[in-house]
Amino acid sequence: MTTRPIKIYFGDLTYTTLSLATEAFPLNIGFIAATCQKRFGKDIDVQLFKNIDELDNAIRTVPPALLGLSNYPWNYRLGKAFFTMVKGFSPSTVTIMGGPNIPLMHSECIEFIRNHPMIDFYTYLEGEQAVSNIVERIMASNMDMERIKSVPIDGSIGRINDVEVLEGMRLERRVHLDEIPSPYLTGLMDKFFDSKLSPMIETHRGCPFMCTYCHEGNNAISKVNYFSLDRVFAELDYIAAHVPKEVTNLMFADPNFGMYERDYLIAQHIAQIQEKRGWPLSIFASTGKNKKERIAKTVKVLKGTMKVWLSVQSMDDVVLNEVKRKNIDVDTMMGLTNTLNEMGIPTASELILALPGETYASHLKSIAQLIEAGIDFITTYSLMLLNGTELNTKASREKYGIQSRFRIIPRDFARLKSGEIIAEIEEVVVATNTLSFNEYQKARVFHLILNVIYNGKGYGALFKYLREKNISVFTLLKHLVEHIDYAPSSVKALVRQFREDTRNELWESREDLLVFIQKEETFQQLVAEEVGVNLLQTYIVKSLEIMNDWIFYVFESIEKILTDERLTSEELSMLRDIKFYCLGKVHNIWGNNRNADNPIYTLQYDINKWLKENSSHALQWYKLPSPHLFQFCFSETQKEEMNSYLERFGVTPTGIGRIIMKMDMVHIWREAVLLSPQYSSAMN
Repeated sequence: MTTRPIKIYFGDLTYTTLSLATEAFPLNIGFIAATCQKRFGKDIDVQLFKNIDELDNAIRTVPPALLGLSNYPWNYRLGKAFFTMVKGFSPSTVTIMGGPNIPLMHSECIEFIRNHPMIDFYTYLEGEQAVSNIVERIMASNMDMERIKSVPIDGSIGRINDVEVLEGMRLERRVHLDEIPSPYLTGLMDKFFDSKLSPMIETHRGCPFMCTYCHEGNNAISKVNYFSLDRVFAELDYIAAHVPKEVTNLMFADPNFGMYERDYLIAQHIAQIQEKRGWPLSIFASTGKNKKERIAKTVKVLKGTMKVWLSVQSMDDVVLNEVKRKNIDVDTMMGLTNTLNEMGIPTASELILALPGETYASHLKSIAQLIEAGIDFITTYSLMLLNGTELNTKASREKYGIQSRFRIIPRDFARLKSGEIIAEIEEVVVATNTLSFNEYQKARVFHLILNVIYNGKGYGALFKYLREKNISVFTLLKHLVEHIDYAPSSVKALVRQFREDTRNELWESREDLLVFIQKEETFQQLVAEEVGVNLLQTYIVKSLEIMNDWIFYVFESIEKILTDERLTSEELSMLRDIKFYCLGKVHNIWGNNRNADNPIYTLQYDINKWLKENSSHALQWYKLPSPHLFQFCFSETQKEEMNSYLERFGVTPTGIGRIIMKMDMVHIWREAVLLSPQYSSAMN
């Protein structure tokens, strides 16, 4: 055994060049560090890292005996760069990579290890036991690399050279998760309560669903195992006692929160914390795919701070069968939306473009069905080909005629202290044997309109009015897309540029894109947010700057759709009020003077009451005795939450795009506050 503690660095790195790219606490490496500390005690000296510069400085000052880094699509090339760096400073340092971003097929997995000379070991699946086995071997071998790699180490693949590898046996997954010490209760997470990162908690592991495009869709991790409730409660209490006031949210790592009976008790415990501390204001969790009644009961306790994700990915039976989601009851899922809306629980769903078997028509039909079901927020994604998934195999690519392109992952780039420019790349599907590339581009434009107009309830009053008149909201969105050439010039130019950027962000060759990334000019474009951005988020932010023009286009389109309706003067008056109400809600959301720039409109109808009540009465029932003045402003809670997020993510379009996704778009709009019943037509 060694006489001095072995210095170990574990990193779950994120980029911060533009904005905080991934803000979750590094819980993954926390579990591994806690396990190693439990097993080896004072024989090791462990440090954890999230920040690139902090790890860079540590390696240059005192290179570790072991460097372990996580591997996800958003930090893979960064990990490679740091492994190469540490080997330059200290060739004897043992390097370990772990995470789901590795090919699924065994032969391709071995090839991956052979092609990465900077990596000594790669750990399978859950890494706690595997990494501690490597640490034990290091200690027993007195840092002699030849002895360390003399025989396989269970739970990992070791690289000998370009040809030879050492395959250890796969370890059984841990059933009793409390055997893993808590990273929170041992103090390992304390340094990350830094007013920037968001605390993350894990209450269970494993996913019973086998979706072919997802890392979790792996039969090896289909059995669900749990941390005890006592452990979960203790961690929640610890987090609540340590979280800084600037951080208002909580994140769950669980793949299916709310689907299990005990999750209700966890939600109750969080509600007690909220009552006592006023935290968290928002909670992100991937809610379960089945047992939606149970999920609704669980989320109701949290009083609107957690939305229910009714994630379908597609509503088409052919598609769901191809991606192995047929064990998810979509009809039951959609049937719950009315119940959730009555409870005041926000609902969200996800759709993925270009899944196997999907057509342009079926994709739009899925959007229409989700809108018809009353889903509040529909997130649309391009289909990523992820390592470790069934879809990203040669057989699947050939079967579905998959055509892919490469693009820079938004926010994930940096210039290291060495001068090297690093950026992460993702591979996305842009065409299949059922969807053309032209249709892919058309669908992306529809996604833009969906995000700007439908998501977040900025136009919620209009949509309720249309539904009362049995007019399809989808019909409106479709009209907006098909008649975009008649939109105001600012809107038309924005959509035209979005189309162009959608084409230009895609590269046919990964190698060509890597060459492009290394250019100084490209780095400056990345910093200026001219390339490598999340286009939907960026164009949502740009649209907020011209929202008055969007509203003009929307209501002009409504007039055309209602041409045959022969609207009465009362109906025209209601539409006028709804238009003013929408103008007030979406006014100057992120401008520097947003808190002082509070528009006032005269309204004849109590739209606030109409929206809040679950009455079957139409808007005309809510006519005020006389016109009233309403001022549209942010609540103190909104101001506090928005300011805290701006401090964390910044004021760039990328930063604000991140805030909108994290804060929940429903909560960014202004509130209508009654000023006076006095009439003043001059205000309008």
